[in-house]
Amino acid sequence: MKLILENWQLAHSDKLDGEKLEPIHATVPGAVQLDYARAFDYEPYYYGLNFKQFDWCEDEYFFYETELDLKDIKAKRVNLCFDGIDYKYEIYVDGITVAAGEGAFTPVTIDVTEYLGNTVKLTVALFPIPKRFAEPQNRSQASACCKPPSSYGWDWHPRLVPTGIWKEVYIEILDEGTPYNLEASYTLTEALDLVTVTAECQVAGEGDITAALFAPDGSLVAAENCHAKDRANLTLALESPLLWYPRGYGDQPIYTLKISGGNKTIEKKLGFRRSRLVLNDGSIWFEMFFPKGPMAAPATIEINGRKIFAKGSNTVNVEIFPSLMTNDRYDELVEAAYDANMNILRLWGGQYINHDHFYDRCDELGIMVWQEFMLSCNKYPDDEGFLAVLEQEARSIVKALRTHPSIAFWCGGNELFNSWSGLTNQSHALRLLDKVCYELDRNTPFNMTSPLHGMAHGSYVKAVFHDEQRRRGNYANGWEFIEDLKKSSNTAYTEFGCNGGSPKDYILKYVMDEDDYLDCNEENEVWVAHHAFRAWTESAWLGIPEIYHYFGNCGDVDDIIDKSIYLQSLCYKTMFEEMRRQAPKCMMAINWDFNEPWPCAAGNSLIAWPAIKKDAYFAVKDALRPTMLSLELPRNRYLTGDKVTAKVWLLNDSDIKSESCSAEIYLISDGEKKHLATISVGDVGARQNACAGEFMLEIDEGVSERFSISIECDIPEYCSVYNLVHNKNPLVDPDAAPIERKIEDISDFLK
Repeated sequence: MKLILENWQLAHSDKLDGEKLEPIHATVPGAVQLDYARAFDYEPYYYGLNFKQFDWCEDEYFFYETELDLKDIKAKRVNLCFDGIDYKYEIYVDGITVAAGEGAFTPVTIDVTEYLGNTVKLTVALFPIPKRFAEPQNRSQASACCKPPSSYGWDWHPRLVPTGIWKEVYIEILDEGTPYNLEASYTLTEALDLVTVTAECQVAGEGDITAALFAPDGSLVAAENCHAKDRANLTLALESPLLWYPRGYGDQPIYTLKISGGNKTIEKKLGFRRSRLVLNDGSIWFEMFFPKGPMAAPATIEINGRKIFAKGSNTVNVEIFPSLMTNDRYDELVEAAYDANMNILRLWGGQYINHDHFYDRCDELGIMVWQEFMLSCNKYPDDEGFLAVLEQEARSIVKALRTHPSIAFWCGGNELFNSWSGLTNQSHALRLLDKVCYELDRNTPFNMTSPLHGMAHGSYVKAVFHDEQRRRGNYANGWEFIEDLKKSSNTAYTEFGCNGGSPKDYILKYVMDEDDYLDCNEENEVWVAHHAFRAWTESAWLGIPEIYHYFGNCGDVDDIIDKSIYLQSLCYKTMFEEMRRQAPKCMMAINWDFNEPWPCAAGNSLIAWPAIKKDAYFAVKDALRPTMLSLELPRNRYLTGDKVTAKVWLLNDSDIKSESCSAEIYLISDGEKKHLATISVGDVGARQNACAGEFMLEIDEGVSERFSISIECDIPEYCSVYNLVHNKNPLVDPDAAPIERKIEDISDFLK
């Protein structure tokens, strides 16, 4: 039996043994910031600069209190269970310490059987948020703890660091012979024809324990019994198991493991698959005749022997406060990814680990998960105290998630080999995570970090300028990111982005008032706090330099928003399709990013908080259709008089051969259609791409500033439209000749 604890009170103090101030009612699961916001009528934290209302919480101690009523309970064992405490804590029963620790992702179980027949006072003391350094106030303060560093401030997250009891707290009443704390794992034979499931659980006292495995249709397919005392270990074997595949590559069968004993049954869902990371076709392994190590990291996901083109997005938490990450919010997120024709989500390092429901939905819909630990962009120490907490957290995470078939591979964290992090493959934190994943889930791959050789990060803007010129406001000599993308030779694009503003009505509803909206500049604190300016470069993420580059002019704030939204959509579409054309050398196209945990005035996301699909989302959805006609152009911006060769491709990511068709090409300008070419498109094999033909595109002065190329055929799902820009007033800087670009590969232009 499970009894949820309620009637919590919350207070705070500047000392662990200090006077407890401002006692209020608390909600568990929750966050101390949310409780005080409700109690004292704070303004919405997501609007304007209201997030700063919580600055005082960072250095306070907080105290949760309630009564533990055990007077009428009779049982063999009673556990007090905390599924998640954030972050460092001490727990007291009637003033006596019964547990202490740190870490948001490791459940805490306390045997309170000795208190049966009594009512006792339960207190949870939370320490101030950890800070490695007093200054600067940025992510580096989280570089010696396992608290998600994004909370300390990022280019899509304000500095608002949650703390509190963020998951359920309950009493678990266990009769004689009752199982609890189930852990499960499985192994598949090399031939994929036999799966062995291992189930371990604790037992209250002793009794007969039964393990039963049920197929997706509910039929019993394997069972085992044992008599156990304190702990049970059972093994089940199943021949010819149904295998789990990503969407588009097969079915997603889910089995159910049930463990029964006493008067209780506990269960866990499982899906069986073998995941590997293998070398991409055409990638370089050894240099010359002497092996020096891998030149390009294995970046092709192979599920049950089938190579997968991974197309998807980076995700961050759907909310700043993890207790608000509800099942409904997860459903919106994962289903939106599914509807956008994605088959992978990268759970970027540096954030909270999602609740179980997120992974359940990915299992059901065939969405692979690239799961990172909570490390990002910091130089984490080889310190015994930190490493002990990291191992504790990592073991808890892997044990909780390893039976989800959607977990395609583990990753130590984000950008840990980059200059701003400074770790190497000899850093103890990464060696430790590799060890934990090997011990607990050795048949799921592990990457130390991203990017790696061949796996690229960047760029995050639609047009690129040399730093010196950009800082001088010289936007005449930039170049489009798509131009570099076409020259690259990467095996995976694991972060790339197109920046753009949020719509005006969204900004006015969630971000700022009309006065701030009209005062759009990099000195306005609200625009800056919501990441329009100085989030990455001084002009990101609103992208005014790119507007000048593409259009030659930039008007008022309405004009800026309109043009940035238009550019974000058209560039995302062409970038995704270019990456698809580079298969099988490239086998991952994963943009930065899918969502944001609060309202951004500008950013790279496809979905605005809380769950509003941007124009860019629909452009990406269009670019990721399984089978489509695709236009290849050298760039997205054209000048009067330009004459370029355009190619028409058939991209086929389905498991069946495409149909042949006749493609009609039209230029659409000011609502008028002009026929440009007819191209005969032959059938293309499953999981293959092919260039069907080419035509000449000429831009004369009559082409409108915003124009489109339409590819039409008698198979509606193949047809495509491409929005482009005719810059009729290009910027010219007579005093600054273009700086020569010495770039041969996108990996030379990382952020």
